[in-house]
Amino acid sequence: MTEYEISCLGKARFFTRRAAKHRANAIRRTGGPAFRAYHCTQWCGLWHLGHRPGAATYLRNTINGPIPVQEYSP
Repeated sequence: MTEYEISCLGKARFFTRRAAKHRANAIRRTGGPAFRAYHCTQWCGLWHLGHRPGAATYLRNTINGPIPVQEYSP
């Protein structure tokens, strides 16, 4: 899997930060995880959603699939 595939491909893309934040809030209101909007400057130049710091539940980059982790906010 390439960096592009991990970083950008398969993720929802939003043209504006406002649209991404609106979708993140809608997900949270329906009981989903807390996401934040971030600008993908390296690959597509659009906006994606990602876990907020301390809210991620797994690491994706392993040979055998996701590894459960517990993140703690400083």
